[in-house]
Amino acid sequence: MRLSPAHAILHSRVGRQLLATFFVLVAVPVGALSLLAYQLTEYVVQQSAAQLSGELAKAVGINLIDRLRAAESLLHVHGLPSGQGPGPVPLDQRLESVFASVDRLFPSELAPMPQGRSTLRVVGAPQPGVAPTVELIVPFAGAVVRGRFTADYLWENAQSGTHRICFSGPQLSAPFCQGVDGQAANEVRTQREIFFTPYFDAPAWTITTTLQPDVRRYLPIGVAALVGNVAAIAFLLALVSSSVVLRRLTRPLDALTSGTRAVLGGDFTRRVQIAGRRNEFTDLADSFNAMTEEVGRDLALVRVLAQMDQAIIGQRPFAEVVRLMLAHLNAQAGGAPVGVVQWPAGAPRPLVLSLAADGTLAQRETGAPRDAGLPQAGEGADPAGGEGPWHDLPVAHTGTRRVWLRLARLPAPEGRAGRELAALGQRLAVALHAEQHEQQLRERATRDSLTGLLNRFGLVEAVDQLVQAQAATPFAVVYMDLDGFKEINDAYGHDVGDCVLREVAARLRNCIGPRALAMARPGGDEFVFVLPADAQAALRADIESVMQAVRVPYSVPPRLLPLAASLGMAHYPAHGASQDELLKHADLAMYTAKGAGRNVLVEFEPALAAEQAGRLALRHDLRHALAGQQMFVVFQPRVRAQGRQVASVEALLRWRHPDKGLVSPDTFIALAEESGFIIELGLWVLRQALQQFALWRADPLVPVRHLSVNLSPVQLADPAFPAALHALLQEFGIRPGELELEITEGALIQDVDAAVTRLAALRAHGVAIALDDFGVGYSAMRYLNRLPFDTLKIDKSFVFAFGVERPALAIATAIVALAKALDKRVVAEGVETPMQADLLQGLGVNELQGYLYGKPQTAAELARLWRSVESTERPSGGP
Repeated sequence: MRLSPAHAILHSRVGRQLLATFFVLVAVPVGALSLLAYQLTEYVVQQSAAQLSGELAKAVGINLIDRLRAAESLLHVHGLPSGQGPGPVPLDQRLESVFASVDRLFPSELAPMPQGRSTLRVVGAPQPGVAPTVELIVPFAGAVVRGRFTADYLWENAQSGTHRICFSGPQLSAPFCQGVDGQAANEVRTQREIFFTPYFDAPAWTITTTLQPDVRRYLPIGVAALVGNVAAIAFLLALVSSSVVLRRLTRPLDALTSGTRAVLGGDFTRRVQIAGRRNEFTDLADSFNAMTEEVGRDLALVRVLAQMDQAIIGQRPFAEVVRLMLAHLNAQAGGAPVGVVQWPAGAPRPLVLSLAADGTLAQRETGAPRDAGLPQAGEGADPAGGEGPWHDLPVAHTGTRRVWLRLARLPAPEGRAGRELAALGQRLAVALHAEQHEQQLRERATRDSLTGLLNRFGLVEAVDQLVQAQAATPFAVVYMDLDGFKEINDAYGHDVGDCVLREVAARLRNCIGPRALAMARPGGDEFVFVLPADAQAALRADIESVMQAVRVPYSVPPRLLPLAASLGMAHYPAHGASQDELLKHADLAMYTAKGAGRNVLVEFEPALAAEQAGRLALRHDLRHALAGQQMFVVFQPRVRAQGRQVASVEALLRWRHPDKGLVSPDTFIALAEESGFIIELGLWVLRQALQQFALWRADPLVPVRHLSVNLSPVQLADPAFPAALHALLQEFGIRPGELELEITEGALIQDVDAAVTRLAALRAHGVAIALDDFGVGYSAMRYLNRLPFDTLKIDKSFVFAFGVERPALAIATAIVALAKALDKRVVAEGVETPMQADLLQGLGVNELQGYLYGKPQTAAELARLWRSVESTERPSGGP
């Protein structure tokens, strides 16, 4: 049942005491003082009415100025639409609530206005009882906007149920008033001026407020003032006699006030103690203390959760988040041990993190949980090593780490405590997952997904850290490139290539994993490893073990794939003081190893950098050699072994550099192949040679009936080459069998299946194929029978050795016999003496080529020579 206010006071012990005390002390003084109220009422009414009228006039004036300024701002924002010409401005909802009309005018249409100021004007003469029409004129650049106010907007706040309000001034020919006009001799009238000058160009108005008669008679303000004075006098008289009693009653309020101020200052440990008998004050103090404790715990929880969130967002270590949580729990638990247990994947025992006395984290091993999963609540040793009950609360299981919260010597977490621990556990789980996600992102950014080794970014970071952390400790950076991997990848596909790369990474780990400072695969078939270099013998042994491991054939059923490696090494700090220099120099040494025959280790030397710079400059110049007409084609004759008449010529490319003179073909052809420029360059050579051959074929004095042109392996692998070749053959009318393309045997053996397909496509256009440099080291009989070729060219190294090395003639004899058995033609290169020519003729060689029959010459030189020679036995005139 709800008590009335009177009954509520009587129901309270404190209320009854106060009611009885004040009734006795106040009743008599109030009865005596009430006689004075009649004399004071009129005076109080007059004073209060005057004050109220003045405040009303002030409020009306301020409100009027505020409304005018708001209207001015509205015109500034919405009163001049873009592109609007002179005339009425459409009123939107905002303008319509303030203005009856808005017009855009030119300044010349109005009376002069102060520069940059808005003007307030009254239109027409006010009529009795009718609100005057007021305009606000606002200047803009090149125009003005005039807004005519609605009566409701300006004058609705100038109405009062207690006062008559009048406005007068120079702009108002007659006062405008609102309210009942009640003239009286003792009326309360107040005047106040409104100064528009600070805001608008307008003279001041006067506001006159007059209290209406009915209000003067029944003004509650006078009564309230009378009652207040009577009560004040009564309480003043009663205060002397009741001060002792009131003091006893106000002490609890003082204590509660002091406690409230302490809480307001952030001290939630403050408690209010009230002595004496139990009453509402003691109950209030108990409620206050309970509320303070709850709020303090809530704020502490919110604070630590915010700190944990900031640590998570700031990517602070997981241990820092654990420290914040443990510090909070230790403070709430009153020193009872609290810990976080984590069990990384693969670790034999879990680790417990607890807070040390100095506020830092301490870590030690702890007992394994009772099952393989996250443990549930139970009892046992607490995280600090003591004895007693403990409770395990699961937090997270990320796959790489399991974490739970261990509480010791605490009640079982229930209710509020359980919810608080759950919130903390959730934040801890978020921190754990965030850290793991960050680690995964870092792994993805710095690890090669195929091999698990560092990628290029990880390698750069690792070497950079070694340079910074080991300023006095030498180490070696070794770049390794797999020789022959490209051919395996092209022949058997990327899946087989990926298997080989993974196997190479596994062999690296087995060979040098425990000693390597870093291992990486920057990309492709390149690997990099960093080894300590304080003991050179151990360093060399590690590198040799890597080379031997790489050379072991790779089993990719149903085949075994051989590989080798070219390695380049740079030492820190001898060959560079930064990771950029070390990696660049090791890479340069590796490419030098590939150029030196492969399957070797080359250590960086300063001369390599200069050589590389020269190669880069030469490669750059090579790009401009064709446009600069620095390239030209020469031709070397080939004669029939029987009769020694000219049978064909071989087209050879030469480069006359403007600064370096003639550049060796071995040098610039290799650069062109590395850069891919050989495709464009090779087609240019083929076009020049075919064009010249077509001219020779039409000249009866020129004995050339066949043309041989060298073909780069890069050109052979170009899918567009057969079509380009066919177009050139058609353009110059080359008949089948007239053009022979020479390609080195080694370029074909790397991928026999692809070579067979590509060579067959070329032969389909009527082009003969010659295997150049046959017998130098790549010959494999099981492949030779599959290759579609027409001619074998004996390498000049065997011809030079005739009469010097006994096996040379035997090898040449075997090559000729092999060619005859395969029904192929044989051409011998490097013939410089008649003895060599006679021996080769006796072996059954079909054509001879060498300085004995002519050096490579331009087409014009050869044509002049052939026309001047009547005998065809030695058409070039000898060496």
